[in-house]
Amino acid sequence: MQFKTIAAVVAAASFAVLAPTMASAAPQDFQLDNETGYTIKNLYISPTTTNDWQDDVLGQDTLDTGAALNIHFPGGRGETCEWDLKIAYNDDSSHEWTSVNLCSINKVTIHYDEGTQTTSATSE
Repeated sequence: MQFKTIAAVVAAASFAVLAPTMASAAPQDFQLDNETGYTIKNLYISPTTTNDWQDDVLGQDTLDTGAALNIHFPGGRGETCEWDLKIAYNDDSSHEWTSVNLCSINKVTIHYDEGTQTTSATSE
């Protein structure tokens, strides 16, 4: 009987800790998947209304091919849904997307076609 009580308390405490995290998700949060075949060394995300790129979201990290990263916007990072995204590879080549409505998608997958040497993105 004591085990059931402890399990119930642990379950309730876990929900209490996770509930604020789930509720605080910003509408712009999304998952970025790297399906390029190359490592992404930089990721910049800036409101479409600005002319400057924000800080590199990856910092000192990189996003290996086949890996995914959850992007979280603390406090919603403003009221806008329209954002520009820029990725850079290890060889410093880069690609940009403008006016991406992050409030309407949950996932962005980056692709690279070696035949045409083009980078593209799909979203869900």
